[in-house]
Amino acid sequence: MMGFLRAHGMDAGPLQRPILAGVLTGLAATVPAALPFLVLGSFEVAADQVMRLPRPLAAGVLVGAFTLSGALYGLVLRRAANDRRGGWLFGAVFGFVLWLAAPVVVLPLMGSGTMAAGRAAAGFLASFLVWGVLTGALFPLLHAPLKSKMDGGRRGFDRVGPSGAAFGQGLLRRLPRNWR
Repeated sequence: MMGFLRAHGMDAGPLQRPILAGVLTGLAATVPAALPFLVLGSFEVAADQVMRLPRPLAAGVLVGAFTLSGALYGLVLRRAANDRRGGWLFGAVFGFVLWLAAPVVVLPLMGSGTMAAGRAAAGFLASFLVWGVLTGALFPLLHAPLKSKMDGGRRGFDRVGPSGAAFGQGLLRRLPRNWR
């Protein structure tokens, strides 16, 4: 079944660039997501107790982690990330999963057994959820210009994907512009 889907353009192709769009949306969503992280005192706990790094370096590590998480969002969800109506929900779920996985993955790497509690823990959760919702909502908006630049600015680029097969055989029927 997966071979059939890939053969007919269901896999993200070279003209889609979901990872680049994920990096850009992850970076854009990091700034608003930092607000609950700072307000609820989570940044101090993360920098001083968990990472044990100077605060500017800890901020850079966190921005880099959220940016790479955006790339992971684009890599994992691919075409599903382009959903304009449900993208925020995909992002919220992805942020929640990252919040669940962060202590399991990060704490052993840092050599720290310290976890946040109370307000700081709430700040972590709020930050990951805000980041996820914004990443999911922004992904289709930032991905569309990237895709249109790569296909030469033409709408309905019909040489790849499911319509590419029909185009080559003369089976493709042009739809009215207002239908899209």
